[in-house]
Amino acid sequence: MAPTSADLLRCEQEARILIVDDELEVVTLLADSLQDADPSWRVETETDPQRAMERLAEEDFDCLITDLVMPPVGGLRLAREARSHDQDLALIAITGCGTLESSIEALRLGFADFLEKPFDLDDVKHAVSRSLRQRRQKETRDSRFAELAQAKTQLQTEQAQLAQKLDVASHDLVLSSKRMARRMDGLAVTADVARTLMGVIELEDLLGLSAEIIGDRIPCHTSTLALYETRENAIGLLVRANPETDDPPALSWLRTPVDTGLMCRAAQTAKSIHVEDIETSALVVGQEKELWPDGRLLVVPVSRQGLTVAVAALHRLSHEQDFAADDVKHLTELADVIAPAIQTAKLHHRQRCQIYACLERIADAVEARDAYLKGHSVRVQAYAMPIATALDLHQSQIGAVQIAARLHDIGRVIIPDSAVNHPGPLTDEQWEIVRRHPDAGAEFLGPLDFLGEVGDVIRGHHESYDGTGYPDRKAGEEIPIVSRVIAVADTFDAMTSPRPHRHALAIEETREQIHRLAGEQFDPRITEAFLAIPGEALAQVQASHR
Repeated sequence: MAPTSADLLRCEQEARILIVDDELEVVTLLADSLQDADPSWRVETETDPQRAMERLAEEDFDCLITDLVMPPVGGLRLAREARSHDQDLALIAITGCGTLESSIEALRLGFADFLEKPFDLDDVKHAVSRSLRQRRQKETRDSRFAELAQAKTQLQTEQAQLAQKLDVASHDLVLSSKRMARRMDGLAVTADVARTLMGVIELEDLLGLSAEIIGDRIPCHTSTLALYETRENAIGLLVRANPETDDPPALSWLRTPVDTGLMCRAAQTAKSIHVEDIETSALVVGQEKELWPDGRLLVVPVSRQGLTVAVAALHRLSHEQDFAADDVKHLTELADVIAPAIQTAKLHHRQRCQIYACLERIADAVEARDAYLKGHSVRVQAYAMPIATALDLHQSQIGAVQIAARLHDIGRVIIPDSAVNHPGPLTDEQWEIVRRHPDAGAEFLGPLDFLGEVGDVIRGHHESYDGTGYPDRKAGEEIPIVSRVIAVADTFDAMTSPRPHRHALAIEETREQIHRLAGEQFDPRITEAFLAIPGEALAQVQASHR
């Protein structure tokens, strides 16, 4: 069962919220709704933006909900003034006819959510809950950072006091003070790295940030973080950073997971490995030699409580200085700090994968109700992916295509059995229910924030390019591009699959019909990308997933 609004808001306490809108009925509606959601919230309202600005300068609030368009003082100016007094103030925008420029400025100012009029009160409650939670999390982090800084200052003070005493002590005590100083430097580095990684939960982001941290602190040509999977005893994902350039870390999924070679040996033995000459080393094999053709390597396991979660690799060119004992020590210390963060991120990633696997099973179960839909979503995914690749979409959009294509019909769970295998055309009542499945699918996936735009994509996969589709009658660029990709793939599979009231159409006949519908039902550019797929490839997909 999906969490209720009360469940989501229960964690927020003693929050003070100011709602600003020049429409009295809007602020009254929002205030009543939020006060009912959590009685511990102190909800206050203002219809005069000038008065609201004065209050924000004199009083403390946790969250500001403001309309962006309010003469004479707009919501953007109000937010800017409020942030000048409280940089952590949670900001939520109410907008009815905002411009692109105002939206960009609002994002720059730090608005966490945009509530379009007319808005859903549950969305408002959830937005406030998220914003307040983020504010409290930042306050907690800032408090922790302050404690850490205080502890560091105290340690530095103690070090200075100790150094004064050691000046008059014996040579052995002098050496002891130097060892202590080095240890404190290590602790400072550890604290700095831990603070940098704090709160980063996305696995790929964490690996990239960790690779950059290592490359910034130890001289090298490239620094690499490779994820090690203990179940497979292999490495399939790695991120490489080049500290000599400003390029972002490069993410690579290996063509074939590496289960032998230098990185796996370091992971499996939990020991550091130093290679002076990559070209002559028997330890560096296969894809590793493609990653590092020549030079020197230092590989250290990244372990947590005896479990290797990744390996860190430093690469230097042949003419550069060889790795020394201090490099091994420094890299090992960094690996010890990075390991807990990677372990947590891996667990978070695995949980998401498990949730997605469950969603796939639900999608399969929905298809299993209809004898004519078996394998439909898998085929749509197979048709959609080469279209996305041909369009040169962003990596995140390609990922959305892959997931949304697989789950695009999950909302069909609302269709009653009487309509699933109805012999002949559907009745008007049945057709009305069927038309609701994109919206139902989007609503079903709504609570899963990690799916990003997938819910919106699924909602729009039956929209038509000319605005005659459903459920929102969007047109052209209003429809998410991923939805437009799936629309072509979905229609092609539907037309080439048998139905109770008709036979399946031939591939070429279907391609001709899709071509005729370019500019009407389908985006012409996406249609062109689809028609470039060889008919043999389409036929192979059909044969493989029936």
